[in-house]
Amino acid sequence: MDFTDFKTGKDDEGRRLDKVIRIFIPDLPLSNIYQAMRKGLIKVNGKKSKPEYRIADGDVLSVADVLLKNVPAANSDLTDMPKIENLIVFENDNLLVLNKPAGINVHKAKKDEVSLTDVVEDYYKRTRGNTSVSFRPGPLHRLDKMTSGLVCFSMSLQGAKWFSEQMEAHKIKKTYRATVEGTVLKQQTWKDYILKEDESGSDFHTVKVIDGSSKEVPDGAKECITTIIPLETFEKKGNTYTKCEFQIETGRQHQIRAQSAFHDHPLVGDTAYGSKQDPLPFDLCACKLEFLTCEIPPLAL
Repeated sequence: MDFTDFKTGKDDEGRRLDKVIRIFIPDLPLSNIYQAMRKGLIKVNGKKSKPEYRIADGDVLSVADVLLKNVPAANSDLTDMPKIENLIVFENDNLLVLNKPAGINVHKAKKDEVSLTDVVEDYYKRTRGNTSVSFRPGPLHRLDKMTSGLVCFSMSLQGAKWFSEQMEAHKIKKTYRATVEGTVLKQQTWKDYILKEDESGSDFHTVKVIDGSSKEVPDGAKECITTIIPLETFEKKGNTYTKCEFQIETGRQHQIRAQSAFHDHPLVGDTAYGSKQDPLPFDLCACKLEFLTCEIPPLAL
């Protein structure tokens, strides 16, 4: 029987063998994985191993070719996507920061859609393909489809863990810019609650904002805190607009869009949250990503 060998890396270290194979061959049922191990169709360093075996850096996994037919084919239809090399703002062994164009989903919204994550996975395979058999790069925070700007992807387990720890410690500061309807006279901080609305069957989900001073907060509502800073006020075709900077302390879905509309300053072009049909385009941009820590191991940001 023919086998293909795969050398494990540091991002596989400490993981259970069955979990690694499940990630590596996702379409193979767990019962089949156990059966393949018992029959010697999956080996570690040339020997049969139990499902609970913990992978070590440098182990060689030998997988029978008959099982590899279950490995899903890579999505190679990236012809309509921008070249990732033109989007890279920062890159090291652990993190990748991209300048996402508007109009591209970070995650797939539909099964046959190509997302920015697909582009990053293709880049990872081309540049680090032999580094790990189980690790998959992924976005570490979200941006809406029509929002442009900085989005960070993990390129290692260490990078994902570090970013998550910094987020929990509130040591990552995100700043956005957008144009809103009306005149914003001064800097102000909005403290409200956001509740996801039930829109079963809809491709687009909006959220509901509840006044932060409300005495009755529905179950499931989460606090959202946004500071809006006016930069420039101008007029166009008889309407007044303000270019603003937004700093967020929480990262709720549609936070800036929903809170701006709730406080009578919807983002221009954001008809889902009450913007008028006017000549200015939607221009929400994640313009700055700051790491407020000195405890950055080999990340060297």
